Amino acid sequence: MFKICFAILLLALSHVTTANAQGVLLGGTIKAKADGAPVEYATVMLKECELWAITDSKGRFAIKNVPTGNVTLTVRCLGFATYTAALNIKAGMPSLNIALNADNLKLNEVEVVAKRKADVGTTSYTIDRLALDNRQALNLGDIMSLLPGGKTWNSSLLRDTRIALRSSGGEMGNASFGTAIEVDGVRLDNNATPGETLGAGTRTLSTANIESVEVVTGVPSVEYGDLSNGVVKVNTRRGKSPFIVEAKLNQNTRQVALSKGIDLGGKWGLFNFSMEHARTFGDITSPYTAYQRNVLSAHYMHVLMRHSMPLTLNIGLTGNVGGYNSKADPDRELDDYVKESDNRFAANLSAEWLLNRKWLTSVKLHSSVSYATKLYEHYGNTSAAATHAYIHTMEEGYFVAYDYAANPNANIILGPTGYWYVRSYNDSKPLSYALKLKADWVKRFARIYNKVLVGLDFTGSTNRGQGTYYEEARLTPTWRPYRYHELPTLNNLALYAEERLNLPTGKLSNMELTVGLRNDISSIAGSAYGTASTLSPRANLRYVFWHDRDTWMRSLSAHVGWGKSVKLPSFQVLYPSTNYIDRLAFTPGSTADNKAYYAYHTYPSQALYNAHLQWQYTSQVDVGLQANIGGTQINLSAFYHKTFNPYMAVAAYKPYTYKYTSQTALEGFAIPSANRQYHIDQQTGVVTVSDLTGANGPIQLPYTERQGYLSNRKYENGSPTQRFGIEWMVDFAPIKALRTSLRLDGNYYYYKGLDQVLFAAMPTASGTLNAQGKPYTLIGHYRGSNNTSASSTSSPSVGNGSLSKEANLNITLTTHIPRIRIIMALRVECSLYNYDRTLCELPNTTRGYVVEKGDNYFGTPYTRDARDKHVVVYPEYYSTWDAPEKLIPFAEKFAWAKDNDPALFNDLAKMVVRTNYAFMMNPNNLSAYYSANFSVTKELGDRVQLMFYANNFWNTMSRVRSTRTGQETSLYGSSYVPSFYYGLGLKVKI
Repeated sequence: MFKICFAILLLALSHVTTANAQGVLLGGTIKAKADGAPVEYATVMLKECELWAITDSKGRFAIKNVPTGNVTLTVRCLGFATYTAALNIKAGMPSLNIALNADNLKLNEVEVVAKRKADVGTTSYTIDRLALDNRQALNLGDIMSLLPGGKTWNSSLLRDTRIALRSSGGEMGNASFGTAIEVDGVRLDNNATPGETLGAGTRTLSTANIESVEVVTGVPSVEYGDLSNGVVKVNTRRGKSPFIVEAKLNQNTRQVALSKGIDLGGKWGLFNFSMEHARTFGDITSPYTAYQRNVLSAHYMHVLMRHSMPLTLNIGLTGNVGGYNSKADPDRELDDYVKESDNRFAANLSAEWLLNRKWLTSVKLHSSVSYATKLYEHYGNTSAAATHAYIHTMEEGYFVAYDYAANPNANIILGPTGYWYVRSYNDSKPLSYALKLKADWVKRFARIYNKVLVGLDFTGSTNRGQGTYYEEARLTPTWRPYRYHELPTLNNLALYAEERLNLPTGKLSNMELTVGLRNDISSIAGSAYGTASTLSPRANLRYVFWHDRDTWMRSLSAHVGWGKSVKLPSFQVLYPSTNYIDRLAFTPGSTADNKAYYAYHTYPSQALYNAHLQWQYTSQVDVGLQANIGGTQINLSAFYHKTFNPYMAVAAYKPYTYKYTSQTALEGFAIPSANRQYHIDQQTGVVTVSDLTGANGPIQLPYTERQGYLSNRKYENGSPTQRFGIEWMVDFAPIKALRTSLRLDGNYYYYKGLDQVLFAAMPTASGTLNAQGKPYTLIGHYRGSNNTSASSTSSPSVGNGSLSKEANLNITLTTHIPRIRIIMALRVECSLYNYDRTLCELPNTTRGYVVEKGDNYFGTPYTRDARDKHVVVYPEYYSTWDAPEKLIPFAEKFAWAKDNDPALFNDLAKMVVRTNYAFMMNPNNLSAYYSANFSVTKELGDRVQLMFYANNFWNTMSRVRSTRTGQETSLYGSSYVPSFYYGLGLKVKI
C-alpha cells in the first residue's frame, strides 16, 4: 500500500514544475480596533497557498516567499471577530495594517445558529461560541439540535449522549459507532469498551472551554480514518484572554467555570487554563441523586523562529473527575444505591513547522494519549426462602453444589437464605494512544494551486480494567470473570495521500478537486483475525461559478463528493466474552433446612472465528449547492449513504448429549437425606451418594441421557442499510430597519434497513419441551432479524427491518440591536412529516403470512397493504438434532404435518413467531406538531453578559395522532417535544 501512496505522490509531483520563482514578502501589523493595542498570537493565514504566521508582542507578522496572484487572507484571534480579505499579491507589497473588532454584540453581524462552511468541497458546518451559549449547551451532543432540521432536547448529564450524524434512533448499521469525535486532534475512542458497539460518550467534555465546533457530515479528507459516518472536530480556547467566569443555572443543572489565557511574556509563550464544575440531578424535589463532572484543562503554546520558519508547539492536558451517585439520596429504596466514577485524562503534544521550501511546505507531528477510569458500583438487596446454586466454574464438565462453609472454592456454591445485600463492581479503564505525522507541499504554477498531502497514523486501543467482580465470594451469584486487562491491544497503522488542485476557470470562477486514498492496516493481536488491510478512496469536486458579482445572483457554487469510510471493529467483536451454558444435571430435592445440592453441566461457549468477516464501511455520496440571491443565502445538501457489512451477532448450534439424574433416583433411598453427600464425576456426569456416618457405602445413581445443543456466538456481516436525505439552510436578507433576520433550516431524511441474513435460533420460551415432554431439539433457520445492535444475538421476530421517513423545518427569527448590545432569538421547531413502519419482506419471496386470528398458523402472503392484521413468520428451514447440517424447508413440512403428524406439527408450531397485537405491522404516520424556544443574550458593557432561554416556552399541550393505533397522544410529557424548561447564564470578564 505504501507503494500506492508513493505513486500518487509522484503522479502529483509530475504535474508541477520544479521551478520556483522568488516569492513576495508579506508583512504587517495586527491591532485592536477599539484602542489600537497590538494583538499578539493572532494567526494570519493565506488560504490558497496555506502559508501562515503568528503575530509577536508588537502585533507584527511576516510571511516569506508568497506566490504572486490572488489569495484570501484570514486573521483569527481569541476574543476578536475573524477578519477576511482578498489580496492581490505582487512585488513591492506594502505593509498591511489590520484592525480587529472585538468579538461581542456590538458587531453588526452576529449569529446564534450553525453556519455552513463555504470554502470547502464537502458539507461541513461550524458552530461558534455564541451559538453554544445561546443553546446553553451542557453536553457536546447538544450541538445536534443546531444542525439543519435538528430538534432541541433539554440538556442533561444523566444521559451519556452518543452522536450519530445523518442518522436517527433505532436503526441498523451502528451509526453512532461510525461517528468520529476529536477534541484538539485527540480522538474519543470507544473501540476498547467491551460489551457495546456504540460511539464515544460525550458528557465528560467541558462545554465551557469550547471555542468552536466543526461538523463534517459530507465526505471527509483521507486524513480522517476509523469512521463511517462523519466527524465532529472540537476546538478549545487558545489565546490571550482575561479571567472569564461563567455560571449557568436551570431546574436540574448547576454549572460554573473559570478560564484565562496568560501571556507568559518574552519568549515563554502562552498558557491557557480552564476549570469547570457541572452537576445534574434527575428530580428537583430530591436533588441528591446526581451526575457531576469536574474538569481541569491546561494548554501551552509557544512559537519558535516566528519570523523565519515558525515552529508552533502545543501541549494540552485535560482531566475530569466525576460520575453518578445515588448513595446520598434519602429517598432511595431501602439501602440500595448506584455509584459510578467517570474519570478521564487526556494529553496531547503537537509541533507544526512551516518550512516553506521548494520541496516541502509544512510538517506536523501530533501525539496523544487518552485514559479513562469507569468504576460502576451497585449495592442492592436480594432475598430467598431456599438456597440457589451459584455457578462459578469456568471449565467444561459436571459439577455439584457445596455449602460455602464446607468448600469455599467449589465450582458451585449454595447461596444464602433470608435477606442480604450484594455489592458488585464493573471496572473499565480504556486506554488509547496515537502518533500522527503529516507533510504537505503547496505550489503554484501559472494560476493553479496544487497541494499534496501525505501522512501516516499509528493508533492503539486497549483496556486495563478488571471487568465485573463482587465484594464477597459467598454472596456472589452465578458469574464468571472476564478480565479486560488480559485482552490484547488493537493497533492500526494508516498511510494516506491526497492531492488538491485549485484551478481558476474565469475571472470570478474556479474549480477545486480533491482526491485521496487511505490504507488502514489493523494488527489484531491475540485474535484469529490477525492483520487486516482496507482501502478508503475519497474524492470531492467543488466548482464556483461566480462570487461577489454585482447582480441579483451574487454567488453560485456546487460540490459533489464520493468516498468510502471504514470503521474498525470494537473489542466486543474482536474479543467477545465467553458465555457459559449451564444445564441442570441433577435435582436431589430440598433438605429440611431448604438446601438443594443441584448439579450442572457447564460448557464454556467461546465466539467462533468467522474467516469471512469484513470490516464495516460506508459508501458516501454528498452533493451541495450554495447561492446568494439578492442577499438571501441558500445552502442545499443532499446525501446518500449505504453502509455495508454492519456487525451483527448470531448463534451457531452443535448437538450434544448430557446425563441427567432426576429426584426419582432417590426414592426409597437407604441413606437418610440428612446424611447424604453428593459427588458427580466431572467427565462422565455419574452421581454418587456417600453416607456421612459411614453406615452405608457409596451408591451410584441411575441416569438418563438427554439431547441438547451447545451454542456459540458468531459475528457476521449484516445486510446493507440505506440512508439518504436533503438538508437546507436559507438565510434571508436582514430587515435592516428592524435589525431582524430570518432563517429557515430543515431536512428530509429516509432510512431503510432490511436484514436478509440466514441465522439459527431456538424457541425463546424458557423450558420449552417437545411433544414427548423432553427438551426441545429442533433448530429454526430464519431469514432476517430486526436486531439493531451487535450486543445481543439475533432472535426471531416478525419484522426483519424498518423504513422511516421524516421532514423537519425550523424557523429562527433573530433580532440583534448592536447599540444596546442585545440579541434575541425565537425558534419554532416543526415536525412536518414523521413516518415509520416495521418491514417483513424479502426480495422475490414471501416472508410473513396474514392470519385472521392471533392463534392461527396459516394465512395469505403478507404485503405492506395489510392493516390491523396479525402476521406470522416461519423459519425458512429447520434442522433436527440427528442431522443438524440438513436444512429442511419449513413451510412445506409444516403444512404436511398439520394433517399427517400432529406431534411434529406441535413441535414445528413452537418455531412460528407472531405479532402480539393486530396493529403492530401498521404504518405509523404522526400528525404534524411543533414547539417554540426563546433565548436572549444581553451584554452590560465589555465585561458582563447575561443569558436566558426557555425551551417549549408555551408548554404546548397539543395532541398528535398515530395512524398505527388510531389514537391521539398529548405532547405534554411526551418525548416528541422537550418539556417546558428554562435557564439563566452569566459570563463575567475580569
